[in-house]
Amino acid sequence: MLIEELEVGTPISFLVDIGGAEPQHLEFSSHIEESYPKKKMAIAEAVMRDDKIVSFKGENTVVNVIALFSDDKPQIFNNVTVTSMKRSNNTFCYSLQCTAAGKPFNRRGSYRCYVGLPTSLAYKPGAEPVEVIIKDVSVSGFALTCPSEIELAINQVVHVVLTDTIEQSGDTFTFQMYGIVVRSQDLENGKIVYGCKLNNHVGGLENYVALKERMNLKKDR
Repeated sequence: MLIEELEVGTPISFLVDIGGAEPQHLEFSSHIEESYPKKKMAIAEAVMRDDKIVSFKGENTVVNVIALFSDDKPQIFNNVTVTSMKRSNNTFCYSLQCTAAGKPFNRRGSYRCYVGLPTSLAYKPGAEPVEVIIKDVSVSGFALTCPSEIELAINQVVHVVLTDTIEQSGDTFTFQMYGIVVRSQDLENGKIVYGCKLNNHVGGLENYVALKERMNLKKDR
């Protein structure tokens, strides 16, 4: 499938990689508003911040687009040219162009789904569990936002329980997750984000990530 063949209403995600001294990996949700196969172009809803359109232009910036389908596997379009446009009615949008066809996209180890839910963290024998936030999760790991007084070491094993109810579908999920700390990042507010790699297979987690992803996209729309 070519990007200009995406149907109107198809949910998409922009995966933005910005190189340089401090690399950034960003993700934004959108959807297809118009398709023009003859012009080899699709039009997508604009991502707005503070009443301004988010531009994906810049040095060392690469944009990939993931298209999500309700009855088929996602497809990823690599190195998409995303151009900000202003319509005659003063609304904004993006034009999307890509010479290569989309490829099946495997979420495993790649897509991180935002969660933002509290949980109790068990991180050392004899210590009382502490409340932290599960920032995001994928089928290969998860990230925790912790108070500055919680210091975790690389390769330390931690345990959390993820319990979430998807309001739109009514499904409730509970997962026991054991992870190995693989990275940390200090935040400006004094808190610390720890990235953890799952050291056990968590059954049903991939279905949860896929459902939560679809519901988040619908909510953004």
